[in-house]
Formats: sequence, structure tokens, C-alpha cells
Amino acid sequence: MTGTNVYAAKKALFDGLTVLAAEGQPLAGIQVAYAFPGNVELECIYGGGVRFTQEDATAEHWVVTDEIALVSVYFRVHRKEPGAVALTDARAAEMLGITVDVLRAYPSLGGGMTVTGITQGQGDYDQPQDECLTILSAQVSVRSQLTYGAV
Repeated sequence: MTGTNVYAAKKALFDGLTVLAAEGQPLAGIQVAYAFPGNVELECIYGGGVRFTQEDATAEHWVVTDEIALVSVYFRVHRKEPGAVALTDARAAEMLGITVDVLRAYPSLGGGMTVTGITQGQGDYDQPQDECLTILSAQVSVRSQLTYGAV
């Protein structure tokens, strides 16, 4: 028994995204990593921080608890050309859209965990010298239950 499913949700989410990055899959050619990789490719989806909320699901406290895990997912697009902000922004949004489409179609992460949507997001860009970089972040919501004792 663990006190939270938040890291199990993050791992299951990124295990699924890794499969989707294989050849012939919707995210083919995009680097996928559980955490920020040291050697980042031009397009990358990686995991960040997590948060969670818990609420008793029964009248008895700490027997069955509903948990909402929020997993930060970053969509990073880098182009080696100046002034390409509109292009990198559009590609980051496209990568998020592909991910959302797949998660809506297949919300189960196994282990009683279900993706319930995107709760919020944020994007920003940088233009160092002759390059352009966009990072779009999204919080993926995952619902699950914890059982602390006999029901």
C-alpha cells in the first residue's frame, strides 16, 4: 500500500506515450521521456512535477479514498531557424492535440487509473541567436482509488 498513486499514474502515462512514439504510431519520431532527458532531440514530450488531491469515498475515513493525480507533461519543440515562433508554437499545440486525441480514445492506464482530461496548461518560447524553442505544458488529470483497509 502506498499513500498515493501519483507516481504510478505518471509512469503509466509515460509508458503509454512511449508506445505511441514507436514507428507507425501517432507520435512517431518524437522523443518521449519520463523526466527531462539530458540529450534532448528537436521534438520531445517529457514529464515534470506532480500534484494530487484525495477525498474519502466512503463514510469511514481512510478506508477508500478517491485520488486525482495531476501530472505535468511538457511538449518541447526546437527549430534551428530564427523567428520560427509561430511554427514551433503550432507544432507544440499539434503534439498536444495528438496526445489528447489518443488519451480520450484510450483513457485507461491500467491498475484502476483513468485519464479524465487536461486541467490546465501554459506555453512560452525563447529565441536564442538563430534558433527558436517553444515549451507547452499541460496538466493531465488521472483518477484512481486507494484502499487503506477492509471495506
